[in-house]
Amino acid sequence: MKAIRVGLVGTGWGQLQLEAFRRVKGAQVVALCDADVERLEKLARQYHIAHTVADYRELLAGDMIDWVCIAAPPEWHRAMAHEAIAAGKHVLCEKPIALNDWEARDLLAAAQARGIVHAADYEMRFLPAHAYCKELIDEDYLGALHRVDVTMTMERPWGEHGNWAADAASGGGVLMELGSHFIDTLRWWFGDVTTVIAGTRTHFPTVRIPGNKESGNGAGIRKLVTGEDAFWCVMQFARGGEALVNFMTGARHDPGWTIGVYGQNGSLVVKSGQLWAKREGDREMGLLPIPKRLEFEDKPKDPLMWAMVKLFERQLSAIKQAPEALPFPDFRDDIAVTRIIAAIRRSSVERMWVNVGSE
Repeated sequence: MKAIRVGLVGTGWGQLQLEAFRRVKGAQVVALCDADVERLEKLARQYHIAHTVADYRELLAGDMIDWVCIAAPPEWHRAMAHEAIAAGKHVLCEKPIALNDWEARDLLAAAQARGIVHAADYEMRFLPAHAYCKELIDEDYLGALHRVDVTMTMERPWGEHGNWAADAASGGGVLMELGSHFIDTLRWWFGDVTTVIAGTRTHFPTVRIPGNKESGNGAGIRKLVTGEDAFWCVMQFARGGEALVNFMTGARHDPGWTIGVYGQNGSLVVKSGQLWAKREGDREMGLLPIPKRLEFEDKPKDPLMWAMVKLFERQLSAIKQAPEALPFPDFRDDIAVTRIIAAIRRSSVERMWVNVGSE
């Protein structure tokens, strides 16, 4: 069967998507787009991709591609996805698909009206420990949910990422960029979130960004940070139970992240890619082996890249209308996460419990 042709927009973070697509049978990246022409041409040579354009509209015009992967900075996502849908291209978009939920809802409506297969790149769902944890939760391993604890601590202040990642107006900040993945995972495991209470902080409002000799700022420059570099929130689920999510960057210590899930009958803890568990009657926490069907290939050893492969394979099956197509995160999931993030930010300002919006 003829390969589905993919166009990739954004060759910074998009290099990881490109590596993932190389491992998806039935899909082929045939064109790259980026305003950074030097980086664009270098990547095209490296991966032997003939077609390169600096303007995404040129990529979407005509019949060069069937499927577009949008990995540009967040402030461009909505416009690019909208024009891709209008051009009849299937869409895989980095999150957030838009900077607010009403624009995201417009994208969903447009995609549904045109019969476009749409996906949001919440690849963490496909990490083996996460995927197995989902299966166990659905099998009622925990019993009634009591509490979820999520902790993420990073050594570098989030603002040191620089550019849009430090700019709240451009979709930056650790809550949207990293916290959203964990919020999506918790929704996937436990369903809708009804209310939140939260606090966001910017502990490092200015950071030094490394410079370069070519631009004449070899010693680096000071950068104003408007996006949050830390947050905490409590989320209450419609099904019962709650989650405490606590992210801290700039801690000068980097233990990584842990998700602990505690129910009436059992506990599950995800740490360092492993899944630990204990049920009523067990003597102690034990390491659960991950089923082989959920494990990744090992080379290159990049869990996020392999998680993307799983997501892309599922969207490709939907594009091909395969009867065995499995579910994957799409625009509806991104809208739900965007609403929770908006409620978290509102709660931080108003210092009160906030209801999460719905249709």
